[in-house]
Amino acid sequence: MKENITFKKTEWLKFFAIAIMVTVVPSLLKSPYDWIIAFFMILIILLRFAYINKRNDFLSKQKLNSLSTSSNDQVRMLHSQKIMLELSNTMIQVSGLKELMSIILNKAIEVIPKAKFGSILVMNHEGYLEFQAIVGFDDDLYNITLDPKESYQWQATGGHFSGPIIIEDLMKYSKEFINEDTYNSMKDMDALSLKSSLSAPILIDGQFYGSINIDSEENNMFDDQDLTLMAYFANQATIAITNHQLYEKLLHLSKYDGLTKVLNRPYFEELFENNLAKSKRYEEKVTLVVVDLNNFKQINDLYGHSIGDFVLTTFAERFSNMIRETDLLARYGGDEFVIVFFKSDYEQTLIKLESIHLNITSQPIDLTTLEKRIHCSFSYGLAEFPRDGDSLKTLFHIADHRMYEMKPK
Repeated sequence: MKENITFKKTEWLKFFAIAIMVTVVPSLLKSPYDWIIAFFMILIILLRFAYINKRNDFLSKQKLNSLSTSSNDQVRMLHSQKIMLELSNTMIQVSGLKELMSIILNKAIEVIPKAKFGSILVMNHEGYLEFQAIVGFDDDLYNITLDPKESYQWQATGGHFSGPIIIEDLMKYSKEFINEDTYNSMKDMDALSLKSSLSAPILIDGQFYGSINIDSEENNMFDDQDLTLMAYFANQATIAITNHQLYEKLLHLSKYDGLTKVLNRPYFEELFENNLAKSKRYEEKVTLVVVDLNNFKQINDLYGHSIGDFVLTTFAERFSNMIRETDLLARYGGDEFVIVFFKSDYEQTLIKLESIHLNITSQPIDLTTLEKRIHCSFSYGLAEFPRDGDSLKTLFHIADHRMYEMKPK
């Protein structure tokens, strides 16, 4: 800080008065010339002392301000560390992605006091950015999706958004880069009145996946310390998304067959028991079907297991497309599948199975790599609840027995 020490008019008058009083003593006035010299010497001494006192006072205030600023930074840093610890503990307990994103965003705004608005955008399966968390905006913003090239960050960095940045003059990003309908919708929500933004990318495996943004209606509101904090929160968002993806993958593997993507046996049995209890309560008929591919061993032996896997996958996909979403299709083991048709009796289900059987057996499977086409036929057996039994074990046993009766001899 530059020193700017000046004296007021009253102070100047005081210096002259004191200098005159000191130099008017008769014994000291040998001549007018001596008096003038004495007057100015005393005035200079007074000014020197006054300047030193003022300078010391200025330096003391400067030091106090510096200590105050340092103290404020330390308090803020301690507060930030506390919030970060709270966030780490919370992330362990929460599994829902949107809830995690909301917690991260709110903690970021709590640590950066100049922030009034905030959002977290994440890439969806179509490659568009959608809002996962917002603060200070209308909830209708959740219905908005953006092409990554329509974002402030893309425009500010030319698509090289790899670290935290401060963006000023957001008002200049308008119709020039946002889809007109999107622009009008965001304008109606008053989401385009911001002036500055503190933004950090969310990177998954080094690739842009989304961003966390803290915004203000004023310019020049963020500093380098804020950038450091945003890098931390972006990292936490990355961890949250990565963990969520891993959780979803593990959850999927625990429910679905890894090869055919239909239900696996444990999850099927869980769903069946829950739905059967409901069917008992409402006295609804349910039909269980056991399906087994014909001559599947010969396909494996003749063409290899990779072709066998392809046949199983194709069969499961075709079968799945010909039943209702409310019905259940599971791989029970090997080339054996089980299907459950709810609110369908034996005769109704038999008609459906005959139609499915005709459809699948009449469409050969193309083995492109071998330049061959093979027909995939299957045998099936049915058992109806409550006519044939009231448990999975009983119904499966009966349907399985009837399926083997249909098998080619």
